[in-house]
Amino acid sequence: MNGTAAALGEGLVGRATELAAITAFLDAASTGESGTLLVTGDAGVGKTVLVQQACRTTGSAPWIFTGAALPLASMTVPFLALRSAFRNAPGMDGVAHLLHGVSGASRPDVPVMIDAWLEDVCARRPVALVIDDLHWADVSTLDVLMYLIAGPSDRRLAIIATVRNGELGDGHPLVRWLADIRRLPRVVWLALGPLDRIDTGVQLAGLLGAPPHQSLVQEVFTHTAGNAYLNKLVVAGVQPDSRHLPAGLPDDLKAALLRSWTLLSPPAQALTQLLAVAGRPLRARDLDAVMAAKDGTPAALPLLHEGSNAGILDCGPDATHWWFHHPLIAEALLQRLDGDARKHWHAAFAALHEDSLAGAHEPDFQDLAALAEHHHFAGHVQEAYVWALRAATAAGNAGGTAEMVRLLRRALTLRVQLPDASETFEDLWSRLRTATAESGAQTEELEAVEALLALIDGGARPLDAAELLVRRTLLRHATGRAFMDLEDTRAAVRLAAVAPDSWQYALALAESAHAGLWHGSPGAAEQAGEALKVAVAANHPRALSYALTANAMAALDDDRAQDCQELAGQAVTAAAQSRDFWAYVHATLWRANATASWTSQRYADLMRAGRAQLLALGAPHAYVAKLAADEASSYLVIGRWRECAEALRAAHGSDPGVMADVDSRLTGARLAALQGRTAEAEAHLARADELYAAKAEFLNLGFDATRAEVCLAAGKPAAAYAAALDGATAAGMQPTMCEWLIPLAARALADLVSRDRDEGLPPARHLALLNGLVQRFPQVLQEAGDTSEEYQHQLAALNLLYDAEVGRAKDGGNYARTWRDAADALHLVSFRWEETYACWRGAEALLLHAHAHRTEAAALLRRGLDLAVELQATPLKEQLADLAARARIDTTTPAVPDISGQWPDLTPREREILGYVIAGRTYSEIAQALVISEKTVSSHISNLLRKSGATNRLDLSRLATRRAGAAQRPPDG
Repeated sequence: MNGTAAALGEGLVGRATELAAITAFLDAASTGESGTLLVTGDAGVGKTVLVQQACRTTGSAPWIFTGAALPLASMTVPFLALRSAFRNAPGMDGVAHLLHGVSGASRPDVPVMIDAWLEDVCARRPVALVIDDLHWADVSTLDVLMYLIAGPSDRRLAIIATVRNGELGDGHPLVRWLADIRRLPRVVWLALGPLDRIDTGVQLAGLLGAPPHQSLVQEVFTHTAGNAYLNKLVVAGVQPDSRHLPAGLPDDLKAALLRSWTLLSPPAQALTQLLAVAGRPLRARDLDAVMAAKDGTPAALPLLHEGSNAGILDCGPDATHWWFHHPLIAEALLQRLDGDARKHWHAAFAALHEDSLAGAHEPDFQDLAALAEHHHFAGHVQEAYVWALRAATAAGNAGGTAEMVRLLRRALTLRVQLPDASETFEDLWSRLRTATAESGAQTEELEAVEALLALIDGGARPLDAAELLVRRTLLRHATGRAFMDLEDTRAAVRLAAVAPDSWQYALALAESAHAGLWHGSPGAAEQAGEALKVAVAANHPRALSYALTANAMAALDDDRAQDCQELAGQAVTAAAQSRDFWAYVHATLWRANATASWTSQRYADLMRAGRAQLLALGAPHAYVAKLAADEASSYLVIGRWRECAEALRAAHGSDPGVMADVDSRLTGARLAALQGRTAEAEAHLARADELYAAKAEFLNLGFDATRAEVCLAAGKPAAAYAAALDGATAAGMQPTMCEWLIPLAARALADLVSRDRDEGLPPARHLALLNGLVQRFPQVLQEAGDTSEEYQHQLAALNLLYDAEVGRAKDGGNYARTWRDAADALHLVSFRWEETYACWRGAEALLLHAHAHRTEAAALLRRGLDLAVELQATPLKEQLADLAARARIDTTTPAVPDISGQWPDLTPREREILGYVIAGRTYSEIAQALVISEKTVSSHISNLLRKSGATNRLDLSRLATRRAGAAQRPPDG
């Protein structure tokens, strides 16, 4: 569960806006702006929980009187909801007998007396009257509420009621009541909708205890349409690592769905079951036609209205088509029908649809799909196959690629039973491959490619086989099977070499070069150049894009960043022209790599721009999600965690595919670890491990650095050291986040050394490991190809962090200056998380080893605490606050002294800045306060040091403080 979800509590995922609205409503009422709020929504969307949470968190501390109406079928109890609300209310003696009497009679003076009593209570303290399930309220309760709602506008009374959709049939007393209060002032309506797909995933993470598979999220969301209560029921008993829901619905879920259905008349029950078999919205006359064969069957329309009044059915916007209020109701009803009955009705619907499609020039693909479904479930193999292929074609023409994939899979399954079918298996698999590529279903596309490779004779059709081998390499990479497999691409080159002028040969050369560059193979750059010549000659945009990107990668390896940018930019254009979105993402990443370090704002912005362009091109979500995941990782490393969370949310707006899912989970694990949600971090990392089997091979993902960071957050330094060392010593090119590996390894060893000393154990073994680390890695690791000044500054900052950790472990002298220098360097490169950590360690070092430096320690503590609060880095915030408390240091920001009448040799700006230095403010704080750059602050402080003769800021502050004190003392004599 993410931070927002945890703050809101279970059942309130995704309700921050609504919670704020109700809280604001309560707070306004507490100031004398009385009002009424009706919270409406389907059963199970969380109305009651939301209102309860708002009442608990409001700052106005009202008396909260909560009552609930009950669905009493056999009798009506007057004032039932008010009785429960006011049961223990103060001063109710005068009217209690009216509410709790046994006669059941409703007296006209009850509303007046309750209103007078509430007037007195509201004068003493704000009141919130909450009535749950107002749709079941008796008329007497509604009369009282109407009187209260129409009462004075300036008393401190908030009335909140929850109303369930689907409970208000014709003639329901609440229908007229709601129509009446709509005309009254100060009545507000809040419609509570279902959760979206992303918040459904967040809720499932809380319910299952671990981040769920995206396939499971998609299935649950498809079934429940985001209903929070149904989400909870549908995953009851599901394991956290499940990829799919089990067959059938849980008994509790079926009971909840069909509670209202069991109250329908038998004919209405039968009709709704028939509609469930239909599987789609239908008109009343369609249902009449299907039921016509049965004698004595009543007309469908009155039965449909009965289902609507019970909240089972809805009439669509066209006022003619009927369907279930919730999709799970149809599934639950289908499970109540035996197999023979279902087959019979499916055959009847198939006949109906065939009649309706007879003579249609261009049937709607939904009609075709429905017909294919009915034939399939009726057991009509030949008809189901034929109509599935027709429906798949229509779905593709209408842009319904996901539906096309489903129908083609159905056709492939049926084809096995039809030996005389005219379509070959290769035809069907080729169609499925095209459909999966267009929908971004990479796992399914890989399956189709594998099937085609098994069917095609590479000797007879070498170019087709070569192209399939290249695509298999990319898809195996995308789905975590293998990292840029050299074997397949080299085999593709050998096959396509029979046609050296072909685009397939250019493509095979390009991807063989791409894989070779990742693996450090000799001759890969030359092969990329050859691929580009062939692609240009073949004039094939798809092959050209891959060849250009391979050459861009080679250029960056050769420190030719400008060439890389130009080549990758051309590759992006060619990929867009060919609508090859893998190529588009690939080229976009390399163009960004040549433009800025991935650990920068600029890189994140490039990813965001690329994501927007992909959306404009109509790319499948798997590719959009990949850029969103990379955007998130860049925002995270520079401390822009809110933008990071937003990008992660965009990635998971639909199933992101395996590649983007892993990438985003690693970022999610880091964010959770840094903000103190260790269990969530470990769960994200575990899911990433599960999705990508060969983790160490995937050099473009920071598995090992993330694992080390999560282990440190979980208090497992030995595991953190092992993970960091694994990443640092892996064969091949350095992995993403390699720069963090050695500082993290040193931090883990420093923690182990500190633990040894705390427990009275000799730290020799861990110090020996540290010495070995320093000897083997005197500097942090760095990626090849990035020679930018920005990247060099980042390396310098991380090297300072590394040195400071080594000093902490060896405990040799005063290393506080190294921590302070590291904090300043990390600040300049916007590594906010590491800067916060360095502030803590620097303040700790100053207090432990340089007791005279309390002023500087206090400045570091304030700086670190400000950062920790902004980053919501709870563990570091607690460490900094604890250190300040133990050292008895006030971390509130000291006032800036006025020294305008002193230091006549200084300019007004220099005196102004000197005041901030005396107050212990950092460069950043001074720059923000004076609205100038940190570079300008540094220049002024250099002038101050020169004019005063001080050696550093601390000496300058002491000198200035002494002068100020001397100026305030009276003269001798």
